[in-house]
Amino acid sequence: MTDYTLKKTQLRNQWSEARGQISLAKSTVSNLFRYHPPEQQAQAIPVGQFNEIIGIDSTAQTLEVEGMATFEDIVSYCLPRGYLPPVTPELKQITIGGSTVGIGIESSGFRHGFVHDALLEADVMLPGGVILNCTADNTHSELFHALPNSYGTLGYILRAQIALQPALPFTQLTIERFDTPATYLDAMRLATIGDDVDFVEGLFFEDRRFYLMVGRFRDEVPQRDDILRKEIFYKLVQSREEIYLTTADYIFRYDPEWFWNIPDTPAHSLFRRYAPKRFRTSAFYTKYAAWKQEMRNRAGTPATTEPLIQDWEVPWDNASELIEFCLNEVSLDGRPWAAVPIRTPRQPTLYPITANELYFNLGSYCQVRRPAGREPYHYTRIMDQKCFDLGGFKMLYSSTFLDQPTFDARFNGVTYH
Repeated sequence: MTDYTLKKTQLRNQWSEARGQISLAKSTVSNLFRYHPPEQQAQAIPVGQFNEIIGIDSTAQTLEVEGMATFEDIVSYCLPRGYLPPVTPELKQITIGGSTVGIGIESSGFRHGFVHDALLEADVMLPGGVILNCTADNTHSELFHALPNSYGTLGYILRAQIALQPALPFTQLTIERFDTPATYLDAMRLATIGDDVDFVEGLFFEDRRFYLMVGRFRDEVPQRDDILRKEIFYKLVQSREEIYLTTADYIFRYDPEWFWNIPDTPAHSLFRRYAPKRFRTSAFYTKYAAWKQEMRNRAGTPATTEPLIQDWEVPWDNASELIEFCLNEVSLDGRPWAAVPIRTPRQPTLYPITANELYFNLGSYCQVRRPAGREPYHYTRIMDQKCFDLGGFKMLYSSTFLDQPTFDARFNGVTYH
């Protein structure tokens, strides 16, 4: 805490000396997937140094952590001590501050809600450099409840105190295949009420193969599957009834391939097997993909693909209709859709999902072929509209095409403003 206090003082001094438009310079890869990142000239104030773990209170089962700490560092610190955050995103470079002011979701969400539901206290730097301490019931409680889905527009988290859950070193996954959305959804919903279940998630494909994964913490497992070097996780799911992973590997199971975005070619098979570990991460692949796109732009090569990197969630009773719509109207060229059930214990101000009700979250994380004769980002636009028509919400970490009245209606815009 002494180091943290010193860094806060230095940051205040840098802010007071700054002039004109200001941006914050981070040290991690961004997990905001804007289709066309805005170009902005501003004086950068570094905040990357706020990336340390402060410590665990094992009696209270809480963690004090700086806002720029990545979940890779948090898991490395907490798991050997027998703990994990209740909801831990699957990409290692996601930060605790970013996923709190965004909407962080995972396969434990049916029990624990979103990342922000574990937040107990936060130090938030406002525009202008003022730093406020926020809790659910102190003087700044309105800011506390409005942080989720604000994406830094209300302030920047420098320090967080979060709740932890007990965790074991291994995770066993049981996989079951279904052929219809109805049976799939029934089994997924049933899994969420199991007292011994820690994780529930699914993958499904446009040829109507639906895979349900149910995960449980284990002290020991009969074998350890290697999804860093030998196996591709989403393909392993399609060929096995049981998968055994270290809990750290399970938590970050989609990180080595950035879900399913590394091509499955002989050259990339060698890369998977022999590349240094620091290159087998989503952060490296994100940088590599950005470099390739820059080369295509410089060469004037016309784009034949566009990103469809989005998450939508609808009330559970409308899940089947959303599945049918995406299978009938969107082509992922054989790559999977991802699904998790989610139930949140509270309703954030700017993400007014109903508390204590089960929702179905649907995710797409890949480049898709541009449909001929359609406007740019056609799939994003029609999926967004279908989600809203079904009484749902979408996460705003990626590009979204909404006018102001629609945004205000869906995300409690009056209170936001």
